[in-house]
Parts: sequence; structure tokens; C-alpha cells
Amino acid sequence: MGKVSYRYAHIEDLDAPTMYALLRLRQEVFIVEWGSSHLDIDGRDTEAASVHLWAERDGEVLAALRVVQESDDTLRIERLATRFGARGRGIAGRLLDYAVKMAGERRLLIDVPTALEPWAERFGFGRAGEPFLAEGIQQVTMAH
Repeated sequence: MGKVSYRYAHIEDLDAPTMYALLRLRQEVFIVEWGSSHLDIDGRDTEAASVHLWAERDGEVLAALRVVQESDDTLRIERLATRFGARGRGIAGRLLDYAVKMAGERRLLIDVPTALEPWAERFGFGRAGEPFLAEGIQQVTMAH
């Protein structure tokens, strides 16, 4: 097996097979595994300010997220997904680190399941609201 590579791009710089692989991972995690009924392809992937970050090995996407612009000084991490067999290896954490660095001085938000709140705290995020229920999963907004 090859080394894990970390990449980022705006949608106009992604080739069709890579975008397909990113969307497929999100469908596998959010729709199949979690049973979510929300529309994952929501138009935000194509916004000029949106950036896709992903990790791959031997052409297989292992984890991905997107960063969208919430306002002039605030960004939001969305669609963080890790392939089942790639969890627990620090791959998503590296993507989160990259997103924090990309944000610079801007505020960075992320909604995480409450069970992952301690994980997000390791990357400098702190609770920024009360827990809420989304798609049957207890979540909380965190800010960096």
C-alpha cells in the first residue's frame, strides 16, 4: 500500500473522477451508514469560495471535508467523512489541521456529534452553542 496523500482544490480544479469519489464517500457515510435523509449535494460544493480537502491512498479517497464561506470573517467545515476502514488513524485530524491553517485569522465553525466534541477540542475548537438534534444525531456547533 502506498502513502496517504493530502490534497485540496476548488471544484473547478477537480477532475470528474475525483469529485465522483468525494461525493461517493459522503453518500457511503451519510446516507448508507448514518441513514441520513438530507440532500447531500446542496449546491455549496460549487460555490467559488468552497474548498474541498481530502486524503487518498492508491487512488482511493479515505477521508474528505469541505470548507465553505459563512460570512466575510467566518468559514464552516462541512461534510467531514472518513471511510469506515480508515478511521482511528489520524487522517481526518490531519484534514482538520489543514482547514484550521487555511482559515488563518477567520473564525472557523464545525458541527460535530456530541460524542466527538473531545476530539474537536484537541484541534482547538470550543463549544459555541447548545447541543441540537440533526438527522437523529445529537450535535453541537464548535468554533476555532
